Amino acid sequence: MSAPATAAYRRALVAGGNRLHEDAPVDAPEGELAVQARWFAGAYGNTGTTTDGRPFVVENFGRWNREAGPDFVDARVRIAGQELRGAIELDLDARDWERHGHAVNPGFRDTVLHLFLDTPSARFFTRTSDHREVAQCLLPAALSGRSRAPAARLVTTDAAHARAILHAAARHRLDLKFAAWQRAAAVRGEAEAALAALAVALGYKRNQTPFLLLAQRVGATAAARPTGEALLFGVAGFLEAPEPHAADAAVRGYLRGLWEQWWTERARCARWILPASAWTFAGLRPANHPHRRVAALARLAAETDGWRPALLAGRRDEFLAALRAVDHPFWRERFTLAAARLPRPRALLGAERATDILLNVFYPLAVGRDEAAWTPYARERGPTAPALLRAASARFFGGAVDLRPAIMQQGLLQFLRDHRESADPAAFIRALDPARFAA
Repeated sequence: MSAPATAAYRRALVAGGNRLHEDAPVDAPEGELAVQARWFAGAYGNTGTTTDGRPFVVENFGRWNREAGPDFVDARVRIAGQELRGAIELDLDARDWERHGHAVNPGFRDTVLHLFLDTPSARFFTRTSDHREVAQCLLPAALSGRSRAPAARLVTTDAAHARAILHAAARHRLDLKFAAWQRAAAVRGEAEAALAALAVALGYKRNQTPFLLLAQRVGATAAARPTGEALLFGVAGFLEAPEPHAADAAVRGYLRGLWEQWWTERARCARWILPASAWTFAGLRPANHPHRRVAALARLAAETDGWRPALLAGRRDEFLAALRAVDHPFWRERFTLAAARLPRPRALLGAERATDILLNVFYPLAVGRDEAAWTPYARERGPTAPALLRAASARFFGGAVDLRPAIMQQGLLQFLRDHRESADPAAFIRALDPARFAA
């Protein structure tokens, strides 16, 4: 991809009032769990400025707290050069500190940093039960999941111009994802970053946040142990309900094995169990059901010798083969814990999901670390384009876009996101000058 075209696309983003921030790990509706997951994945970075103007660096993000009390404990923060050790609390609104009773709760006395997305116009102070002031930071709303939906406007009907724009958008998408990977790896380490990236990809559109939370809360080391599958299903909340009605012997045996491993860990992990409301089950293809995707995550976590070296070294065929080889004796014949046995075995990760992981997890690392990987990326074929992309192609490019190549699909997805988030979408489109996008 030519550097001038990518630079031209980024100038158009600036003209439209877009923030050139690093990519968030998930696209999810705003919610406290989603924001906490973004923070812990490093999407907001580890540096900032407190509301009273002091620079700070989070040198250690600590641990996500399993017990009552602040969200993250054992953190290390340096504020204006002074090192502080303690807890970090993250709320949607600065006033939630008082609303939730943290100000009078001794369990929050060692909080050293209070993060939030919104604050009242009048100055609001965060204080502990011993009336110590806690440093505050207003997080950038651009990463909070808020978005606008501006009206569509035709960009061009020239196929070469459309192709150049979307290639530049696809490269911008890769660069954002690589920057997000670098930040997550710096914060949590490559093993945790890799598991989280796969988890988000398995969550696909509607369950990215709960899958990210699941990967973060269980962790790569615990997920790789023989009890990892039980931990993942337990923390997901899928072992809380009674045995499915009329479950056959295979289901009962499988659940019994999981429960025998989970019950010894449940008390320790009780605060981390995801509520049923965190998951979306409606409107999904049967093969995309969260039960089956958690099983796939468990197998990937247990079989890192196959896919993780290939991911980190940029070996495309080896990585894809490892994904396609993922198997499970129970889940190859089931879509959910309550479903009947399938008439014939089905791959745990189908071809489309493996391709999606290749495009959104493998190639951002590969291209970010070696420019030569752009050429095979540009040759990848995409899955069948969904109705959303076909409609967008017609609305913005008059149907001039060939949606068979994966790069065109990825570019159009990024274009839609950037157009949606523009403060001035008309200026964004005007700045996509064909003279700057040589085919």
